[in-house]
Amino acid sequence: MERGRLLAVCVLCWSCSVRVVTAIQRADMFPYGSLSGDMILAEGDDETSRVLSLPRPVYFYDSLFSQLYVATNGIVSAQDLPMEKQYVDDGFPTDFPVVAPFLADIDTSGGRGQIYYRVTETPSVLNRVAQEVHRGFPDAKFTPTHVVVATWENVAAYEEPTRTSGPSNKFNTFQAVIGYDEVDSYVLFLYPEGGLNFFGTRPKESYNVEIELPARVGFSRGEVTYLIFSRTEGPHYSVTSDEQSVKNLYQVGNTGIPGVWLFHTGNRYSFDNIVPASVGGLLATPPTRGHGLSLDTTTPDYPEFEEYPDNTFDPDSQDEEDDYPLTGGDAEFQPAPASDHSEAPQPASPDAPSSPSEDVPHGSQPSNRQYAPPNPPEAAPEEQQPQVPLEVVDVYPPHRNEPPLSPGGHVVSVDEDDVDFDTGGRRRTVCVYQQCSQNAFCSDYATGYCCHCRPGFYGNGRHCLPEGAEFTRRAEVIFYPGNQRLSIIQTGRGLDDHNHLTVDTVLSGSVPFLPPGAEVTMDPFKETYQYYPSVATSTSVREYSVVSADRGSESFSFQLKQNITYRDCRHDSSTTALETLQITMERVFVMYVKEERILRYAITNKISPVGVEPTGPELVNPCYAGTHDCDTTAQCIPQEGQAFRCQCATGYRGDGRNCYDIDECAEGLSTCGAHAQCMNLPGSHRCQCQSGFEFGFDGRTCVGERSCRCVCWCVYVDECSSSPCHVDARCINGLGSFQCQCQAGFYGDGFYCSQQEDEPERPKTHCEHYRDSVQTTSPEGYPITGAYVPQCDANGQYIPLQCHGSSGHCWCVDSNGQERVGTRTAPGTTPIDCDKPEEQERVKTQCEHHRDSVQTTSPEGYPIVGAYVPQCDANGQYRSLQCHGSTGHCWCVDTRGGQERAGTRTPPGTAPKDCLPSAAPPTVRPLPRPDVTPPTNADITLLYAQGQKIGALPLNGTRLDATRAKTLLTLHGSIVVGIAYDCRENRVYWTDLSARTINRASMAPGAEPEILINTNLVSPEGLAVDVKRRLIFWVDSNPDMIESANLDGSGRRTLFDTDLVNPRAIIVVSSSGTLFWTDWNREAPKIESSSVDGQNRRVVVSDGVGLPNALTFDSSSGQVCWADAGTKRLECVSPDGSGRRVIHSSLNYPFSMVYYRNHFYYTDWRRDGVIVVSKESSQFTDEYLPDQRSHLYGIAIATSQCLSGEISVLLFTF
Repeated sequence: MERGRLLAVCVLCWSCSVRVVTAIQRADMFPYGSLSGDMILAEGDDETSRVLSLPRPVYFYDSLFSQLYVATNGIVSAQDLPMEKQYVDDGFPTDFPVVAPFLADIDTSGGRGQIYYRVTETPSVLNRVAQEVHRGFPDAKFTPTHVVVATWENVAAYEEPTRTSGPSNKFNTFQAVIGYDEVDSYVLFLYPEGGLNFFGTRPKESYNVEIELPARVGFSRGEVTYLIFSRTEGPHYSVTSDEQSVKNLYQVGNTGIPGVWLFHTGNRYSFDNIVPASVGGLLATPPTRGHGLSLDTTTPDYPEFEEYPDNTFDPDSQDEEDDYPLTGGDAEFQPAPASDHSEAPQPASPDAPSSPSEDVPHGSQPSNRQYAPPNPPEAAPEEQQPQVPLEVVDVYPPHRNEPPLSPGGHVVSVDEDDVDFDTGGRRRTVCVYQQCSQNAFCSDYATGYCCHCRPGFYGNGRHCLPEGAEFTRRAEVIFYPGNQRLSIIQTGRGLDDHNHLTVDTVLSGSVPFLPPGAEVTMDPFKETYQYYPSVATSTSVREYSVVSADRGSESFSFQLKQNITYRDCRHDSSTTALETLQITMERVFVMYVKEERILRYAITNKISPVGVEPTGPELVNPCYAGTHDCDTTAQCIPQEGQAFRCQCATGYRGDGRNCYDIDECAEGLSTCGAHAQCMNLPGSHRCQCQSGFEFGFDGRTCVGERSCRCVCWCVYVDECSSSPCHVDARCINGLGSFQCQCQAGFYGDGFYCSQQEDEPERPKTHCEHYRDSVQTTSPEGYPITGAYVPQCDANGQYIPLQCHGSSGHCWCVDSNGQERVGTRTAPGTTPIDCDKPEEQERVKTQCEHHRDSVQTTSPEGYPIVGAYVPQCDANGQYRSLQCHGSTGHCWCVDTRGGQERAGTRTPPGTAPKDCLPSAAPPTVRPLPRPDVTPPTNADITLLYAQGQKIGALPLNGTRLDATRAKTLLTLHGSIVVGIAYDCRENRVYWTDLSARTINRASMAPGAEPEILINTNLVSPEGLAVDVKRRLIFWVDSNPDMIESANLDGSGRRTLFDTDLVNPRAIIVVSSSGTLFWTDWNREAPKIESSSVDGQNRRVVVSDGVGLPNALTFDSSSGQVCWADAGTKRLECVSPDGSGRRVIHSSLNYPFSMVYYRNHFYYTDWRRDGVIVVSKESSQFTDEYLPDQRSHLYGIAIATSQCLSGEISVLLFTF
């Protein structure tokens, strides 16, 4: 009987008329190429397109983006991409937004393929996207307004030149199509038949290990901000996981057509993660002949979409042939093979195409993938509803009891709600993975299903966070001995629209009084947590100490009781074993930033079973120990073991170890509206309304002053605006008050002033001019904090003791108002008696130069948080114990040079090391200063900038002599970018991006660094010295200016401040008096020239230029030469634009360059070293990699005597 049923099923299946859908052909892809209006990406291994500005912004996930970039390595991003080594060999998620049809290490060098891209509003393209979306999402109300088409045609994988004798003959073709309107976005991936011939690429740093990484296909939102200052991984979605799943891309699909994949990728209002399409389709290739089956074959044929008069699409009018109906299959009723092999289907080989009715062995599917079981057919095939295609999904944990299915063509339907099917008379529920968080797995129960967060995540399964999701915390704190009580109720609300954890906190009760300026310390403690179903509880008693100037050190304690409740799975009826864990709090650091009104805190802790103690000293991640080398404006992100990575804070850009402020104003990233002026700030920006306008109710839009407003708010009142003082008095506005002061020649209390008739009116003194020129209020009447206003006596002379009203520092000045060295005192300390006889003024020491060069306030007067200010003693030497005022770290230093002593750094909250020497100090005799170490007696030495130091690399002929390389100058807290050399006076000049200064130092023993310019500099980079005319030239890439000055910093003048976007490198040819510079403008890069006095400005070259970073002059040929990080070429051209030639065509990432004796020496960020290229052979001839690996910036030549046609060069920035 059973056998008869099976036979009947087989006959029924074979007699049905079915359709087999074949993979798309190249002709079925969206139109592409030059005739379609596409732009073409430059050839190369790691290229990124110019910004593709969108006519309307697109929603990706729930974020809005107005521009896109297309990259060589098979991705489209909403942000400018980093170097490929930062992402191409890694899996999802990525740090930046990514649409990845085929993320792999692709190389189009040498004409191996083309990459096309465009944004279009062509009706035929819009209508085709609309048709595809409505087929995959029948309920979608979507009418695309714009479509982005990116096509990779016949592209090849990157291959190491040393590994193969010739290029590979394997090429891939694929396409990504992004369609969007004002609310939604959808993405199509298209893989034509025969379009994928390689399925992964080798990592560049494989160290001769035979390994190949499969391509990554999917989407990643990129990092998102949470808790204001922190960033975490955003949501992501993977289509592939191994090589086999990559091979399936053109054999299957989720639209009913093999090779066509559709996804819902963004929504304006709410969007958790990517949603794949749910259209049924027979996912198989045509069967082999001789099976004796009568099959109706259907190949997708897109009609001429120009016949649609508009961009709308009606799914009800769709032709029935476009539905691609399915032939359902039952997992429990697979057709048994017939005895007649001439007619019965045969098992397919792994490489052979399989028929929809073939019984493929279960073992042919990947062992680590599973397919969802299909629904038994409820109706005839022609009445079947659209179903989800055969979709490879990650299942965690695996369902061991579910039978594996043949990949030949089973298609199941999964609705948004619970999906039930009959398994022998028992009702069962199938998990719906789209309802779960990407950090969760789904489990079936008798009454329903639940989403469970994966290990390392916590939440209700639909929202899973590293630290928590929906919860309620109730805590009761009793302080002793005063018995003050504090109640805390915190309610976690899950994620908001910005992917931030939302927590409501309610505090009630009282806390002990803390004296102003007191310090609270708490020793490490342990706390025990007991876990029950849906609740965790703990009780502990902690001690803390309060140290104040009035009371000394006092000890107190408090008791904490708390319950944390959360929603558990209601379907999981299994008894959960009670669990008890202890948390060990090792370090607690809290800092309140008064200016920002923000409380920052950091905690390191360890969770373990109760009673388990560490067996030995535990290695602490450098992020927690504070021993990392991340920039002060970067976040240290711990990883496995001792590994960590540095990530620049929001508003900064760089590699994390060196971060630089993003100029939101110059880069078009500001939020300022019309009639507003954008003003850049460190890590941020602010908007200022133009004259005649003022901020509207949103605080961002500028409206006319006559516009009507019905909004109330509290504003700062300028009492001086009502002229409360006498007509002969001056009103000085302050915070919450004002002061009246009689003008010169009058006396009184300011409210009434009388003229001094017996004394003639005297002119204003220097002090009074200075005092009256300081701006203390903004144009809108708001007080400007941080401005120093000098204090003058009744005669208009400087008061000997001057104090800063905002910072609290005090110092003594001479009669000219100049600060007397060594008299400055910190806030809260007793000022120096300035009436004592002035001692002979001494020269500033290195510590004092270092201290005074640190910028603690922005040009607008706002305090800059995070800057390290060294502490000097009364003699100007470094104090042996140095502490960072922002991070709380302390360390011992060499008192003469300020060098940190290894092993002495202590984290916040711990006792600093004893920095006194263990033995009596030696007799101090005059010694040369250690800051400047002259290079060896070599004729030619290369000087290079590397962060906080300037290195010296001698040449032996034209070869690099690495054995004699040494540090020339150590500059704590600096970021040296531009560097130049004056051969007449043997001085080195440099720009400091951190301190925003231009400096110099003699290379003679004992020389002191000298600050030349420290005002009105924002981002000083390229630097050049005119030896003949005794001038310096530099570029400032933030205000986009080129300036000049005398070698001592005097005579400063602006040469150019127009038609510059990103000026980078600058050189001067002293013999001809000609300036050359590069403009790193992505839209129109160029190299320009002028005379040294700013006359005869003209463009030297603009065609075929990408990212011209490095610039130098070949004195032997009279040509200007540049190294391009975009085109990867080293080229030269005559100053009149003729005679252009390529010296080398495959550089890595050049930043700065000099020329000497037929060789080019350039710093490279890929190699983090100095690379040498021969002009004659066009080959790499030498390289130098410093022991301390970090980015190298500027490079210059130091000579014992001036060379013929001596020039000074520099280079790029980042």
